[in-house]
Amino acid sequence: MKTILHIGQFNQLKLKRCFMNQIAPKISNGLVRNGYNVLNYNDRDLLRYFSFGIFKKIGLVRLNHHLIKYCLKTLPDAIILGHADTIYPKTLKQIRELLPQVRILQYNVDWILPECEQGNIDRIKSKLDVVDITLITTGDRDLLQQFKQPGKIVGYLPNPTDCSIETMNMFEEENPIADVYYCAGNETRQFGDDEISASEVISYIRKKLPQLKLFSAGMTPSTQLSGANYQNSFSFSGMGLNISRRNDVYLYSSDRLAHIMGNGLLCFIDKRTGFNQLFSKDEVVFYENPEDLCNKLQYYKEHPLERQKIAKKGCLKYRQNFNERIIAHYMTDLLFQTFDASKYPFPTVI
Repeated sequence: MKTILHIGQFNQLKLKRCFMNQIAPKISNGLVRNGYNVLNYNDRDLLRYFSFGIFKKIGLVRLNHHLIKYCLKTLPDAIILGHADTIYPKTLKQIRELLPQVRILQYNVDWILPECEQGNIDRIKSKLDVVDITLITTGDRDLLQQFKQPGKIVGYLPNPTDCSIETMNMFEEENPIADVYYCAGNETRQFGDDEISASEVISYIRKKLPQLKLFSAGMTPSTQLSGANYQNSFSFSGMGLNISRRNDVYLYSSDRLAHIMGNGLLCFIDKRTGFNQLFSKDEVVFYENPEDLCNKLQYYKEHPLERQKIAKKGCLKYRQNFNERIIAHYMTDLLFQTFDASKYPFPTVI
């Protein structure tokens, strides 16, 4: 049995938004279900402990020193880093010197457009010299190319669903309480040719389709959901909007995609995302522009059996191809050098 140290956001202290549905627990669940001994290392909560809540600089030094000692005690075969920005590259370099057999993978679920998120790009690049593999939830090869280094692997990471987390089968509901669900922060969204806030997206749809029962959340402090309340919010609607901050980047989406499809809602996605290369029109509804979106929302409101049929096909396909065990297997194949791209139903490494 191999031991994998997973450093990431497991959120026992900071209980914000969809912390129960985050990617880190899903990856660890998949690794355990695939037979690995997994050590979850919550770097951000540990930082708060080592900082006494106020002395962050001192806490960072203590945290990184502790990680080295922890690795020497546990002797991991591999280390997986999920947005572990608290861990210094020099710390990982020292761990590699002490444990020369260890393999290291970093993953990132934020966007990597230079004009929009240079900070995230810089954080990924800061560890390229000390990791073996970098996986990002964007499939655009040109964008991924900025992280490519000789002898290192860079690739696409799908947002996983998890059989123990996304458990609802909303495709079974012919008459759900609400027609459409959209949960998002109120940041600017790319909606057709416009850049508007999430609340403005909702206002547009309500104006076009006043009879549509639309359940929205997350756009104001009073409507933000977290924990079980967030997960349970998927039980009210038959359709879900997957509108990210950018919708013209190949295979980029927030993990909202996994939450919607994993829970069996009919998912609506901007066609420019390129997800029509992974899903057919019998599994997901792709729209061309805001007017097309509204027309299709109205159609599937009026045709619930068709909505249920497509939602079921999409849900079952997502659960089959992008579940926690598949994504964990993908990572360990890369880590332990048994990778075969033909085994995976999605783009992998560049």
